[in-house]
Amino acid sequence: MIETARGTVHEWQRDHMGHINVRAYMEFFEEACWQFYAMLGMTPSLLRSAALHLAAVQQNIGYRKELYPGDTIMVRTGVLEMREKVLRFRHELVNTETMDVCATCDFTVVCLNPASRKSQAFPPDVAAGARALILPETA
Repeated sequence: MIETARGTVHEWQRDHMGHINVRAYMEFFEEACWQFYAMLGMTPSLLRSAALHLAAVQQNIGYRKELYPGDTIMVRTGVLEMREKVLRFRHELVNTETMDVCATCDFTVVCLNPASRKSQAFPPDVAAGARALILPETA
């Protein structure tokens, strides 16, 4: 897995039970998505160019350990599956002090043609980059 984000849990992310709320987990995963896409070659410029768009079609989250304000985190990402038009990847949200995996999120995204709004193949360089990051347990 490659590191795709780093951050700190903030007081304003605390819920009424004292740990961070569900929304905060998704914020960390969302930040990691955009870094991951750029690492694969789907840069902000490319996504704004009308060459391709992405549609998130499914996210599955597993919560394992609580995080609290002041905790430092990182997100690691690896590819579960790369098909012609579909990319599945996993994020792990890790407490950097303990190295515990606090949450996982499996994402499924589809490559879209912005004009037709129909699925299209990922660019070959993006697909090759994703295939290089396929996690061993899924290969």
